[in-house]
Amino acid sequence: MSHKAFKLRLEPTPEQTVLLNKTFGCVRSIWNQRVDGFNNWNPGTETVEPTIKELKVIYPWLAEVPYNALEQKLNDWRSFKSQFFNKKRKKKLGRPSFRSRRGRQSFRLSINGFSFKDNQVVVSKIGKLNLVGYDLSILPLDTCKSITISKDPSGKCFCSILLEVNIQPKPLTGQMVGIDLGIKDLYILSDGQVVENPKWYHENQVVLKKAQQRLSRKVRGSRRHEKQRIKVAKVLEKIKNKRNYFLHNISSSLVTNYDLICLEDLNVSGMVKNHCLAKAIQNASWSSFVSMLAYKCDWYGKTLVKVDRFFPSSKTCSSCGFKMDKMPLSIREWICPSCGSRHHRDHNAAKNILQEGFRILTGQEFEGFPKPSSAECVEYRRGEVISLFDEHHHLASFVKRLEVI
Repeated sequence: MSHKAFKLRLEPTPEQTVLLNKTFGCVRSIWNQRVDGFNNWNPGTETVEPTIKELKVIYPWLAEVPYNALEQKLNDWRSFKSQFFNKKRKKKLGRPSFRSRRGRQSFRLSINGFSFKDNQVVVSKIGKLNLVGYDLSILPLDTCKSITISKDPSGKCFCSILLEVNIQPKPLTGQMVGIDLGIKDLYILSDGQVVENPKWYHENQVVLKKAQQRLSRKVRGSRRHEKQRIKVAKVLEKIKNKRNYFLHNISSSLVTNYDLICLEDLNVSGMVKNHCLAKAIQNASWSSFVSMLAYKCDWYGKTLVKVDRFFPSSKTCSSCGFKMDKMPLSIREWICPSCGSRHHRDHNAAKNILQEGFRILTGQEFEGFPKPSSAECVEYRRGEVISLFDEHHHLASFVKRLEVI
């Protein structure tokens, strides 16, 4: 049994919208009070965190929203504190941050705070919330664990229903692949397939720029400012939906066609500190793509292996294992001085990632790549620069520019 969430669109009434906004605000207030006390804690001072009942006496407006939503937010805070002080964590958590009223809002309800009736979600103190274009009868609602009600910056409300379902594994194909993630091409497979990065953000950058310029001219707090803010949010939402739809399709295709998927464990948070490549890296959404592959492999019985980020995949010959001393990003194709094989940089890296992932998984060396032929080398040319190395493995005194074939 696996947990799977179904995100459905809600259509609240104006009165319910007001109650939802109040719930978002109360939940946010509970969290921010805990964060303020945590960040301002001084050694030697012990304070007892108040319960929900005690907070209702101090803040009577907390009684207008579902009690279960406030209780779940306190549970989230306790979970954060236990993880923050957990010494066994490999990656330490930073200090908690305040939740803003701008951006996405959400609150979670356990099984005691909601119910389903007549294709509607019934929430205490809010009422029956209508769903748009979906039939709840086809879902196994008896295995429901919790729901999360959220609101996007564009004003759309959604309900995410967490269910425990039995997902059937996909049939095995006996195929394995290595993936080299990139910016110009989203990924390059070890079998030669190349998928270009659509760059949704760059395609809509002109429209987004104009919408943001108009927003900057509006008076903050006015009705026109709010209308223009929603227009900007809809442009960003359109970009996000296109990107997610594309990533879901290609990740599902990879999980269907391959049993073993190997890729690099990239340090994306460190790479985006390079201001020259930060926008392109974020537009590629490597982290989202890898997370989709991870949970889909877990669902459908496939294997995902992550290769260490310091593994020299680009400057190692996939045919003989010879390792170059240096390999600048400007070199897209190169010839191995040991065996004479000509490699395309990204395709060679994908092959090495598959070899290393196979070795990590089985403890055996992978011996599935023959020496590439000249015809195969032409297929991966990009019409850029190739560097030739002499017998001493140093860069020769000349660089030959490839002809565009």
